[in-house]
Amino acid sequence: MKIAFCTGLLFVLAMMAGCSSGGSSQSSTSSSPTVSSIQVSPTSMSIGMGAQQQFTATAHLSDGSTKDVTSSVQWSSSDSNIASIAAGGIATGSAPGTVTITAQSGTLQSTATLKVSAAPANLASIAVSPAASSMAVNTSQQFTATGTYSDGSTADLTNLVAWTSSSTATATIASNGVVTAVAAGTTNISAGLAGISQSTQLTVTAPSIASIAVTPVGLTLAIGINQQFFATATYSDGSSADLVSGVNWNSSSAAVATINSSGLAVTIAAGSTTITATVGSFTDSTTLTVVAAHLVSISVTPATPSIALGTTQQFTAVGNFDDGSTQLLQSLTWSSSSSSIATVDSTGLATSVGTGIATITASAGSVSGTASLTISGATLISIAVTPANSSMAVGTTKQFTATGTFSDSSTQDVTNSAVWTSSNAAAATINNQGLLTSVATGSSTIKAVFGAISGSTGLTVSTAHLVSISISPATPRIAQGTSIKFRATGTFSDGSTATNLSGVSWKSSKPNIASIRGSGLAHGKKGGTITISASASGVTGTTTLTVSTGTLVSLAVTPSAPTAAVGSTQQFAATGTFSDGSTQDITLNSHWSSSAATVATIANAPSVAGVANCSAAGTVTIGANSGGVTGSAVLTVQ
Repeated sequence: MKIAFCTGLLFVLAMMAGCSSGGSSQSSTSSSPTVSSIQVSPTSMSIGMGAQQQFTATAHLSDGSTKDVTSSVQWSSSDSNIASIAAGGIATGSAPGTVTITAQSGTLQSTATLKVSAAPANLASIAVSPAASSMAVNTSQQFTATGTYSDGSTADLTNLVAWTSSSTATATIASNGVVTAVAAGTTNISAGLAGISQSTQLTVTAPSIASIAVTPVGLTLAIGINQQFFATATYSDGSSADLVSGVNWNSSSAAVATINSSGLAVTIAAGSTTITATVGSFTDSTTLTVVAAHLVSISVTPATPSIALGTTQQFTAVGNFDDGSTQLLQSLTWSSSSSSIATVDSTGLATSVGTGIATITASAGSVSGTASLTISGATLISIAVTPANSSMAVGTTKQFTATGTFSDSSTQDVTNSAVWTSSNAAAATINNQGLLTSVATGSSTIKAVFGAISGSTGLTVSTAHLVSISISPATPRIAQGTSIKFRATGTFSDGSTATNLSGVSWKSSKPNIASIRGSGLAHGKKGGTITISASASGVTGTTTLTVSTGTLVSLAVTPSAPTAAVGSTQQFAATGTFSDGSTQDITLNSHWSSSAATVATIANAPSVAGVANCSAAGTVTIGANSGGVTGSAVLTVQ
């Protein structure tokens, strides 16, 4: 019966893409993806006696898709005296030693290594944050779960715990801890792992909306670009939040660009369309201009990376257009040539499954680009955590990086694969991506663990405290229908300054004139003057923002006639002049183009907008287009 059960389970897994009950068995099997392999993760882990570790099993199908089969495979341990494992994949350490954890389904199996150390480090408690919080209907908020162990160390358990909401009619919570508010009321948000749980109360309110704002504004894009729009609600108390539901999106010309219920627009053809968001009686819109530039090729980077088994690699794709422009592409179709070597998700994150070479492909319609990913069998021998022995002020953040050295002498960034812990959560906490937030004066040891290998460094949270906040740019002026990004800089009691303040809250004194998002991006809606404030750790800074009613009448590209060397880059900027005589940097709102892509291409991604990449000697015209208003410069490459 056991053999029959396993065989039946394998058959179910192989058929899970769905087959017709009316067709023949032979026909359904041949047209459905089959299970190529099963992968257990994490591939190696170290725990203390009495501690528990959740293992997961993923089935990789012949069509490149995956399915979580943790609850249906058979789990076993090579030595149950050292560590046992339950049906759901939770292993418990009992004695010092190393065991092999196996997940089996029919003839397919996968293993992982579990080391149990003599030092007990049981999970003692879980803290859920934010505690006793409040959020508005149709918004979302990230909750985190921090585990404290019997040895005093802490770790971010957000992606490991089981999240629940006591009232899903009030709010729902995803497996990654993101809560979506559904209706006014209260609910308890709970996190549980290994028999330990904790909860906090969440209040969902239905505050009075004063206005909504659509961002980004005034974009000019090429054909075939996916662009995410956001609707930000500003409430009667001046607070604001991005709406994740309850928004009705519309494009005035579906022939130019379409937009779905989540605010994701796709450019279709050259022209202009109005993107509108409606929430009840509130509405806001922006103009999207599409220029006649077509996608001709895709470059996937890195092109030929090599990583160790059990680690990940993030790929990005840049589109090359027939007007000489380039653009970072999103919402692509990603695939792997061999799911038994590497899988890749919808964001371009590849996960190594077995050794060998896999071709990673990014596709947009009929256009695609590839990269070659090599998975080695090298084993990790050490981890270096940086920055080393650093200090920081209370109320700031710091990014830590884990660099692994492997048995083949290669090095690799394993920041996102490691388990991060802080030995003193009262002083500092750290999340799964290595981002640390200082809480109070004190010291802590920051550790990154990957399998049985770890690396650590010391951290001191100084007595310096935040005394003032300045906002830049100071007293800016922008045109109606344009945006500006503000930055908050904190000054501390020891005279130091920092822009990495944690928990900054942005507010607009008059949201009907200009609203501001939680990222500090302000959107001018109509003429007037307002106060923009940024608050953190009980300290507030302000600046004045003036919104003019002028319209764009001309655009100047600078520098106007630069010379650059082959292989170098040249930064261009677009300055708009408006009908009221004011000027403004509109580099991010413009579409950049090059008259000769063989000489130089020019980028449109937000982080590199207006950057020309010089490839060959020659002369090229660099153009900028913002809503049909254009300007140009001449670039000489030699």
